[in-house]
This record gives sequence, C-alpha cells and structure tokens, in this order.
Amino acid sequence: MVFCRNCGETLPSENSSFCPTCGKPQNNASAVTLAGQTKSTGAAVVIALIAGILGFNGIGHMYIGKIGRGIILLVIGWIILVLTFVFLPFGIIYIIFWLWQVYDVNQKAKYYNEFIINNGKTPW
Repeated sequence: MVFCRNCGETLPSENSSFCPTCGKPQNNASAVTLAGQTKSTGAAVVIALIAGILGFNGIGHMYIGKIGRGIILLVIGWIILVLTFVFLPFGIIYIIFWLWQVYDVNQKAKYYNEFIINNGKTPW
C-alpha cells in the first residue's frame, strides 16, 4: 500500500503521479512536469506592456491561456483607441485601461502558477 507524501491518504497505485485527495505531486518527475507547465509572470507582464503600447491589449492574457478574456480586452482597447482619435481625452482612459490589464495579467499568471502547483492541473 502506498501513501501520499503530503496528506497521508492511500494512493490508487505505486505509479500515481498526483494524490487524488490533495493533488500534490508524488515523484520528482511530476514536479518537473508541473514546473514546465507554469507561465512566467514576468513574461506575461512584458508581453502585456509592449503589446498594449502598440494597441494590442489582451495578448498577455492569451499567453497565460485566457484566450476569451484576451480577445475581449483586445476589442475594448481598440474601441478606446478609436474614441481617442475622435476625442483626445479618451487617451487617459486608454492609459488607465492599459495599466489595469498589465496588473490583471500579473495577478492571473500568479494564480495560474499557484493553482498548477497546488492542484496538479491548469485552472482553465
């Protein structure tokens, strides 16, 4: 009988990669696999910053797997940019939106990595 190294529950087999109760990895190979699935928060932020300056907000969200949210942010960013050309003060709204989406992708990337490490699977 094999037990989880984290919670002590019985594992289904000796070759179990993750505990079905707590989700923790049970061998070094699975821990390496988890590390390979995580996303770099720094890369997500840099992508969001640079793409946002060029008018492509949401690309950082697409990098971490939030495709739908990324597309919505992209379209909203384009709408705000068009409105900026019509009425210049919308540029301030665009800057606020751009900085918010950078903050948001940073938080989502941290959550993504933490969820993978704790549960052994991706959150979305």
